[in-house]
Amino acid sequence: MEIVRFEDKYIPGIVSLWNKSIDEDFVYKPFTNESFLDKFIRNPNFDYESTFVAILNCEIVGFANGIYRKTYLPGETFDTIPGYVTMVLVKKELQNKGIGKSLLKKVEDYLAGKGKKEIHIDFFNPINLEWYIPGTNKHDHPNAPGVDVHGKGYGFFKNMGYIERTKEVSMYLNLEKFSIKDEIIEKYKILNEKNITIEYYDSKKHYGLEEFFDNLKNEYWRKEINDNLALPKPYPVLVAVNNKKVIGFTGPIEVQESGRGKFTGIGVDPNYQGYGIGKALFFKLCESFKNEGASFMSIFTGIENYARRMYDAAGFKIVRQWALFKKKFDTKYKEMGDMKNG
Repeated sequence: MEIVRFEDKYIPGIVSLWNKSIDEDFVYKPFTNESFLDKFIRNPNFDYESTFVAILNCEIVGFANGIYRKTYLPGETFDTIPGYVTMVLVKKELQNKGIGKSLLKKVEDYLAGKGKKEIHIDFFNPINLEWYIPGTNKHDHPNAPGVDVHGKGYGFFKNMGYIERTKEVSMYLNLEKFSIKDEIIEKYKILNEKNITIEYYDSKKHYGLEEFFDNLKNEYWRKEINDNLALPKPYPVLVAVNNKKVIGFTGPIEVQESGRGKFTGIGVDPNYQGYGIGKALFFKLCESFKNEGASFMSIFTGIENYARRMYDAAGFKIVRQWALFKKKFDTKYKEMGDMKNG
């Protein structure tokens, strides 16, 4: 068995390995050669030097990719951005034979050589891997936010020195069963009495969007919403407004090809928390997606996140649990130590 750097000629073999690996523990969507190109090679952060394949008797039996973001949000620098492990995959019949460990070490060596002092496995990885929600007709979620705690990779990474930072849960809602509850309708009335309303954002009517994001201190949401609003035909964005001043947001209302209502985020100005604005926004979001033809929604959130109450109230159910890992090392790194299914 040998481990070599990735070349385009290996794509068919990697795709075959990936698709044959799909089962209840490896729930990712299958690839075609073209979709693999789109997901990995055409990602602006991809590097051939950080991607490896394991070959045995002329067959590709393992694949690994590491990556780091090459563009920064405000306040970020190269030193504050970690490296990421996207995937380490080994043929089922050859797992637990050290192949995954060897692949991971190649990725770690690369990231350490680039000066990265930490490796993370989480949803900030710029390569997002789609997966199918169990028990549905191929309803998908666009990102695996960590390592599936029920998969083989969970114990592996703990054994390889990765520290579990936290857990996330994936939640799912069939929108056919969704409706606005009476208590939420009453909540809208109470908010209206305080001159707080839920509306679609209109730059000619509403003000304070940038100040709102300043108060939230979330540059990712600012970028996502501003990028959407800059489109020739932006998707609608729901906002909570107090006398036309933006004090909350959710959206955009974008229905993906699979029928999924895409959930970017939800936030309320800290000065207006405690009024139930977030819950009012979220129920309106679900209703808007349903009205726009979405058939389902899927989200992930912290296992202890207070917002889970809101998702539970809307009818969401937990369908998967993920662990977010990290591993620290210094730039003098010499010896470290497979990812999912290593």
